[in-house]
Amino acid sequence: MDSSLAHSIQHSVRQWVNIGDWHYPFAVTLTLKQRIGGDGGVSAAAETLTPEIASRNLRHWLNVMNKQVYGSAAQRHGKRLPVIAVLEGGRGKRLHYHLAIDCPRDDLIEFFPSMIITSWRKTLWGYGQTDVRPCDKGWLTYITKLRDKPDFASSIDWLNCHTPQLTRGVADRWV
Repeated sequence: MDSSLAHSIQHSVRQWVNIGDWHYPFAVTLTLKQRIGGDGGVSAAAETLTPEIASRNLRHWLNVMNKQVYGSAAQRHGKRLPVIAVLEGGRGKRLHYHLAIDCPRDDLIEFFPSMIITSWRKTLWGYGQTDVRPCDKGWLTYITKLRDKPDFASSIDWLNCHTPQLTRGVADRWV
């Protein structure tokens, strides 16, 4: 990708995301198993992680988290946690996600990190190394850095991003 284009996209993403509107954002790093299967040393049975598999695994995990936080309203009414998801790694570096994710309820703030860690480790591709801490604007700068991303634009997992700004923008077009 052209360096000036990558910088332009980076600038636009940083302008678009506003965690100041979020209730209690967390900075999260989720690592992934790079390979699964291969029982009995048969490498043909093993599956290697790809960005598409990583995205599906993250989507599954977000569905679990949304159900834990919103209950049946997650499916019935499409209630979703605000999240920005960026996939890093490749070219010999372990694929992993950096997320900014909002905890929308005061009664969950204390338990939210353990909910994240426990539910992530239960996913098929979830690896044990996770980090969850309160989020600030510096985290957004970090996860939108250009290095460690073979292609900056495709490193943002748009299918798994959900922000109040995006929701309002889409809803406004249909009103």
